[in-house]
Amino acid sequence: MTLSPYWLLFLTVLLPLPYSTDRRGRRFPWITYSLIALNVIAYLLTYHTPGAFERWGLIPKHPHFTALLTGIFLHVSVGHLFWNMVFLWLFGPHVEEAIGREAFLALYLGGGIAAGLLHMAIILARGEIVAVPLVGASGAISAILAPFAIRFHRAQIKLYWLPAALAFRSWSQLEVPAVAGLGLWLLQNIGGGLLFLWKPEPGGTAYWAHIGGFVFGLVAAELTGLLRDGRQDYLLQDARTAVAEGASEAALRTYHTYLDRDSENAVVRAEMARLLAVGSDTDRVEAGLEMLGAIRSFLKQEDSPAAAKCAGDARALGLPLLLSPHERLRLASAAEGIGDAETAITLLRAIMEETADAPEDQMARLKLGQLLRRDHPEEAETILAGFVLKYPQSEWVRSVNESLQKNV
Repeated sequence: MTLSPYWLLFLTVLLPLPYSTDRRGRRFPWITYSLIALNVIAYLLTYHTPGAFERWGLIPKHPHFTALLTGIFLHVSVGHLFWNMVFLWLFGPHVEEAIGREAFLALYLGGGIAAGLLHMAIILARGEIVAVPLVGASGAISAILAPFAIRFHRAQIKLYWLPAALAFRSWSQLEVPAVAGLGLWLLQNIGGGLLFLWKPEPGGTAYWAHIGGFVFGLVAAELTGLLRDGRQDYLLQDARTAVAEGASEAALRTYHTYLDRDSENAVVRAEMARLLAVGSDTDRVEAGLEMLGAIRSFLKQEDSPAAAKCAGDARALGLPLLLSPHERLRLASAAEGIGDAETAITLLRAIMEETADAPEDQMARLKLGQLLRRDHPEEAETILAGFVLKYPQSEWVRSVNESLQKNV
């Protein structure tokens, strides 16, 4: 169905116009905006080009593969282009951020191809010879709607209703659950698709193309684990909200549920450890174990500054950490790097006092002496003198002796 500019004006004035969601992106959606630009450019180039739809659109009577791709960038009117781009602009950036740029582009193009194939299959299965070309991005955009509804199943769509703004300003800003809105959209397309099977309308809305794109998006969402990611994201939101409201028990239950599904998440383990640290003695034991797990996860990820931050938190909270000498030395260097000298000193002391025979003891004594020079020069001198006595063959002995002689 072709929408004239008058229909576009009518819909804009009388119907609530979606303009945003309650999600806030963290990265610029390059692919989404590039696709919008390509669709607009394609419309401007083909609007007055005779035979453009027949040449580049998908015609079930004479199908060719390139039309499965070129057809999704063609639109028959301003209204057709406008509403497709509104949906792409609303939902595309969030899905692009969730799955990555390359995967998002593959989802968009794959959804458009799946939409065209299902539309063509339905037409040919009915034994009809349809020469009306299939054009429009709605099939590709339908593939984006499914992952959005799954990944962000608590999201709200924000609407602006112009008639209400003129009469009751408080009614002009509306919010509806995205799942409910997209569910109604899906039911409408299923109903339209069934009606098309009973009474075909050549040139009308391609309901089966929408369904084909949506199903492709569902499969992609399952393969990429978006439902699991969405559940985890909302669990973390619930836990943090409970912490902010002082509901510690509810927060801990939610944190445990999260970690049952993703035990290696260092950020969440550290958050739960900080909450447990203010509880009972039993909770504090668990807090130490969780903070230790967070530190080791960060180290495994080569994120030493984050691991050192956790070590600093553990020191401030008085949590014991059963670290190896190697881990302590590595954390001490990272703590010094982020400006946390107290944590670095604590870790280096622990190596000297608890594992004096470890290979790391030599470097621990040297670093500790250097760190203590400014605020505790006498203790630094004692430690460095002990270093010379214990490791007379060390490559650092000469520089340490020179340093000690300067201080005499």
